[in-house]
Amino acid sequence: MNFFPYGFSKDEFYNYLGNVKDMEYFAYFVLPLVLCYIISRASHVWMFNDSKKTNTSLTPLSARFNETSSRLMTLIHILCLMNTVSHFFHLGWLVKILWYPMWISAYIVKVFSEMYIIVISLFSISRYFVFYSLAKPSVELTQNCVKSGIRVISGLMIFKDLVLFNWLIVVLEIKKYKEMERILDYYYGIHLTYQLLLFLAAFLQIPILCSTSKVEIKPSRPEKLIYFQTVFIAISKLILITTLLTLLYKEINHSVLSAIFVSVDLLLVPIAVQISEICNRPTAVRSSGHEMGPV
Repeated sequence: MNFFPYGFSKDEFYNYLGNVKDMEYFAYFVLPLVLCYIISRASHVWMFNDSKKTNTSLTPLSARFNETSSRLMTLIHILCLMNTVSHFFHLGWLVKILWYPMWISAYIVKVFSEMYIIVISLFSISRYFVFYSLAKPSVELTQNCVKSGIRVISGLMIFKDLVLFNWLIVVLEIKKYKEMERILDYYYGIHLTYQLLLFLAAFLQIPILCSTSKVEIKPSRPEKLIYFQTVFIAISKLILITTLLTLLYKEINHSVLSAIFVSVDLLLVPIAVQISEICNRPTAVRSSGHEMGPV
């Protein structure tokens, strides 16, 4: 019984990709993001080469995400390189061994990316309501509730995928292949839902940025980092969605466009986190020097 007729069977997966119309558009979107990730990652490592002496990530949230995603992305790159070498030397047994870790690592990065988008969106939305209240406009990023939120949301993302994946297995076993499209529509719909949450969070930052009141109240540096990432990812996603809708209007394969829409988070979110930390690095260093004072 083969539960993975396309997704996890190497030979059939390659054959399936070869028959997909407009599959080259996936490479057009993903390869530039891969290049951007390599550049941002190299810059981040170079600027934070003293991470043992200083706090590399400016918030516990981004620290958790950055550490996990960077290790897994490095593992994926190594596995891809080994997979390529194995193909070159016709080491079929090694290709089969590497196939599963590649999928598992990519999936974990995907879960963390989805979790991160939801968490920073909730932080940014909470900022809007607190900013216009009498309470102190500060979101504590070091409390245990943040770590609990990470675990809960990550668990929900995994549970969502498990439900849809089990549904897919049942559909394949009873050979109702037409139901696969409905399952994928549900999956894309859920993915779009928390993208809309991200857009709402970014939109709510506009009146705060344009407001002239409460100028004496300034968010902390970790908060600025979260808000910058929210707006950066939202703008990038808005450009992406506009481009994908244009291609859809030109009758490009909607399945390929949907796969692009879901897959870019694996690279876009780590890029946004690393760029935001790089941009905040000089300020963080100066602030650290003022807080420590003369020795």
